[in-house]
Amino acid sequence: MPTSPHLLRWSTEMLPERVRFSTFREEFARLNLALDVIDHSGGRPRIDVTCLSLGAVGVCSLVTTPVEFIRHKHHLKDSREQFGLNLVEAGPVQFANAGQEYGYDVGSACLVDRGRTLRVFGPRGGSVKFVTVQAAALRSLVANPEDLSGRPVRSGPALRLLNRYLRSLASFKEPPSSELAATVGVHLLDLVAATLGPTDQATDIITERGVKAAKLQAILAEVARRYSDPNFDLNKVAGAIGMSRRYVQKLLEEGTGKSFTEHLAGRRLERAFAMLTDPHHLHLAIIDIAYAVGFGDVSNFNRTFRRHFGETPSGVRAASTMREQK
Repeated sequence: MPTSPHLLRWSTEMLPERVRFSTFREEFARLNLALDVIDHSGGRPRIDVTCLSLGAVGVCSLVTTPVEFIRHKHHLKDSREQFGLNLVEAGPVQFANAGQEYGYDVGSACLVDRGRTLRVFGPRGGSVKFVTVQAAALRSLVANPEDLSGRPVRSGPALRLLNRYLRSLASFKEPPSSELAATVGVHLLDLVAATLGPTDQATDIITERGVKAAKLQAILAEVARRYSDPNFDLNKVAGAIGMSRRYVQKLLEEGTGKSFTEHLAGRRLERAFAMLTDPHHLHLAIIDIAYAVGFGDVSNFNRTFRRHFGETPSGVRAASTMREQK
């Protein structure tokens, strides 16, 4: 049965130094990860773990000093029928699984069958993010995924979308609601399937479901990242994500009911409002704030701001200053 969503952040730095590694090995790695662990750091290990459980799907990241994780045969009785798609963020990292062994550099990915023995070794430390999915769910979208286990996963648009989507999940400070967790879990399952290569029957399903959602999220994330650039426009977001202008507009309008221009202006106005009501920005003239958030013309900024908030920028700042003085 799927478990309720939860978020776990754990580090060896939370433990007393003299029992740091032994406690991690006995009480976390063996019990929670069904893995043994060997320190190769020369006695100064550090392991940071973040796990977001979304029910049937999980997202985890491991950042470590030189260390070796091993899943022996005796661990398999506690292993679930799952696959894990591993993305290397710092390496190199060696993976041995399903009779295959490869070394992976930054940006590489591989599929792991968590029901088989496994060895992961980062000789210089490493950072790995991985998505775990139920074996039965993945098999419904990808033919014989076990045949891909232990082998490198080809890079491509789907893997890049998955990476972007995973970065967006870092904003979660608490576990999402059960409804949101279920939605995100489906999106991640679809993106894993798209990365590995779905069956013909599954292609349309995942394209219209998780892949489309990830593309929309990527567009919104790009707007959020670059809105303050006065030259940022529809051409730039389309080029950055590898989509046509028309498709970007279509996704935004179908998914949010707003155009690219409306999203961009909304981001700029929200940031301007925050700066106008922040005492730390009182030294900035309104024209400076307009330019800082990406507007190239202060008159246009004033008109757009008043239409959006029902008040002028100077009026918002004055009201905020009065509240601060009371």
